[in-house]
Amino acid sequence: MSRMFSNLFRINLAEYYLIDDIGLNKRITPRPKILFDSDALVIVSNLDQKIYNFTGINASEKKQTAAAKLAKDLGARLGLSVEPITYPAEDIPPEHLQFIEYFTDDFYLPKTPVDTSNFYRCYFCEQIVDRRLKACSSCGKEIIDCFVCNFPILYGDMVGKCSLCGAAAHLVHFYEWLKALGMCSNCNEKLHPEGIIPIIEDNKETFFE
Repeated sequence: MSRMFSNLFRINLAEYYLIDDIGLNKRITPRPKILFDSDALVIVSNLDQKIYNFTGINASEKKQTAAAKLAKDLGARLGLSVEPITYPAEDIPPEHLQFIEYFTDDFYLPKTPVDTSNFYRCYFCEQIVDRRLKACSSCGKEIIDCFVCNFPILYGDMVGKCSLCGAAAHLVHFYEWLKALGMCSNCNEKLHPEGIIPIIEDNKETFFE
């Protein structure tokens, strides 16, 4: 497994709680380049067995307080230690940098947040796409939904397709589905995890054909 692939696997196996402007949190699915230096995110890393309090330097006091409380509460409930991450920063450990590079674009520059409830990044060209559209207005590629969770497959997502019918899904979702049911939910044929064809960068353009 390549380093990039294993890093994304680590990212996809975590849980994420984004703190909003009034201090409430909502669980989100991992999406690349959605965080800004005014955001706060609490990460429950199942592989690291840690909770990361991931806070931008321009996050409001309300966000910082809410994130710290949520991280502490989750840590107490799950029996995990809490580790704060502030970004941007001069010295960032590699395991923290993986999260920062995934969730932020150029995290040393303040940016205007994108409303991710209405927009997301195209899987193929990384450009912003209106979620109401069926295809990317920049590259023309169709926006494909994961057949397990029914959410779009977006830039940075780990993806696999069924070797029998070619249906695509988020890779982690596909593995979990097969472990539980042993068949593809699209074609209803029996399938082992080895029957998932993972995407690699070289076949990205032709992967869904």
